[in-house]
Amino acid sequence: MIPQEYIQEVVRRNDIEDIVGQYVQLRRRGRTLTGLCPFHNEKTPSFTVYPESQSFYCFGCGAGGDAITFMRRIENLDYVEAVKQLADRA
Repeated sequence: MIPQEYIQEVVRRNDIEDIVGQYVQLRRRGRTLTGLCPFHNEKTPSFTVYPESQSFYCFGCGAGGDAITFMRRIENLDYVEAVKQLADRA
C-alpha cells in the first residue's frame, strides 16, 4: 500500500496541464483548457482541464479525475503503476 502523503506529493509535483498536454492539444479558455477527448472519438472539443483543481472532465463520455486517473486511462495502467510513472516523471 502506498502512503497517502506520498500520493499527494506525487500529484502535487505533476501539473495536470503538462501531463494532459503531452497527449491532447489544449486551448486556453479563460481559467480552463479544452481539447478533443483522448478516450472517445469526437469532432467538437468536450474535454476540459481545470488547472485550479488539478482535474479533468469530458462532457462527452464522462471521463474525469486527477493526474493519476488520467495516466491510468491513457496508458492502461493499474493504480500503483500510474503512481510510479508519475513519481519518476516528478
